[in-house]
Amino acid sequence: MKATRYGLFAAVLFGLAASAFAADAPKSTKDTLMYGVNAEAASLDPSTSKDTVTHMMMLQLYDTLVAVDPQDYTKYVPGLATEWTFNADSTELTFTIRDGVKFHNGDTMTADDVLFSLNRSFKSSYSSGIRAAIKGFEKVDDKHVKLILKYPYAPILEVMSNLTFGIVSKRAVEEAEAKGVNFARNPCGTGAYKMKEWKSGDQLELERFDDYYRGPAPIKTVIYKLIPDASSGAIGLEDGSLDFYYLPAHTDYEYLKTLDNLTSITCPGIGVHHITFNVTDGVFKDKRVRQAVAYALNRDDIVIGGAEGYADVCNVLCPVSVFGYDKEAKWYEQNLDKARELLKEAGYPNGFDVVFSMQGSATYMNPAEVMQDQLRQIGINVTFDKMERATYLDIVAGKRQFVASLRMINASVRDADYVLTRRVHSSMIGGGNNYAGYKNEDVDKWLDAARQETDPAKRMELYRKVYAQLKEDVPLIPIYTDYQQFFFNKHLKGIYPHPVFRFPVHEMYFD
Repeated sequence: MKATRYGLFAAVLFGLAASAFAADAPKSTKDTLMYGVNAEAASLDPSTSKDTVTHMMMLQLYDTLVAVDPQDYTKYVPGLATEWTFNADSTELTFTIRDGVKFHNGDTMTADDVLFSLNRSFKSSYSSGIRAAIKGFEKVDDKHVKLILKYPYAPILEVMSNLTFGIVSKRAVEEAEAKGVNFARNPCGTGAYKMKEWKSGDQLELERFDDYYRGPAPIKTVIYKLIPDASSGAIGLEDGSLDFYYLPAHTDYEYLKTLDNLTSITCPGIGVHHITFNVTDGVFKDKRVRQAVAYALNRDDIVIGGAEGYADVCNVLCPVSVFGYDKEAKWYEQNLDKARELLKEAGYPNGFDVVFSMQGSATYMNPAEVMQDQLRQIGINVTFDKMERATYLDIVAGKRQFVASLRMINASVRDADYVLTRRVHSSMIGGGNNYAGYKNEDVDKWLDAARQETDPAKRMELYRKVYAQLKEDVPLIPIYTDYQQFFFNKHLKGIYPHPVFRFPVHEMYFD
């Protein structure tokens, strides 16, 4: 076995953690879980889905070859594959397909179903953000399917645990297509629950799948109730009509903590709020000006004012919850005198006026307005060009017609490679996500090496070199990773923190 090449625990290849394959599932004192959500599923087809809310629901309907330990999101464990092996140069990954797994239509899963599912999702535009390292898939025999990589890619198990690569019934998809039926509304997976009824604009009802390969779930019915208003969701938690709600407002946290019928968990985030500078044109082309901004900011105050305190300051361009975040890294401490000195050296002794291009939602504007007040102290007077999302992506991301902006990037692949390569690798300038236009040959070299390195310690050494260079060059300023707190019925057990809120109901029960 070569699974440890990626810093994994070899033991997981021979059996899942006890939490995921409990032999004696606990009994539940309540048969129905009322699960409030602020949006309904966009699709229940893995190949046409990628948003968090949709995947939260799809997790109950589908399984992936590689699973995440329900109690520890940093560990990967067998799912529909019982084991996996890498070839000598880590460019091929062969999965052994689990025997006897049933689909919701009663069919037994085969290697053909697996290959069909993987290829279908691979070809879909919805996987474009996570499939870059994958060359393709092929069937080895009736027990094995192979993943072929373009190059060794350390986070590949994280990619394969993504619900976009969930396994569907080939026959069910083909029959739906032949009949002109929308498979996204008539899903057929291997998950612990199957769909019973979907009332658009109201609720999605799932029922227990008794032939689930891990055994029947303790809770029989799951109802995802659409409640877009967070205040109404909080009321539902308070009066007991909801057992769980996604997402409560930060302003309700303190009150919900006082309620005796609720308990809570805190989930770390996967996003990095950061300032991006156009380093090839405009006032921020001068590194000294960018460094002056870094010295002017008090990011702790931005967390308080921009995220109501529910965030962790990031000292590198990486979410605090994913591999590659450097806990020992330091960023610029606020030093207004140093900031003014740098501006003077750069030819701006009295500061200057500048327009930040922004997406106009509170997610971005709240921290940006705190930043605006802080920069005013050194003579940088910021005004905002507020845009709709589509316009912003066209003007800022596409055409790079901006001077500076505050934006967030999510680690859809929970690894530093995903964030760093997208934002600062020179290959991402023009058509990619390197809005800054930043180019540094050493940074490119270190990122390319880290992506292919299989030793976690060596990968971190490379990322520390990247972080040090980014701190010197300041094409971006990392601000914070926000986090979410979830409140639920205190009798509901089996919910554990996860950065993208993958809460498998199969693990839950009411005591």
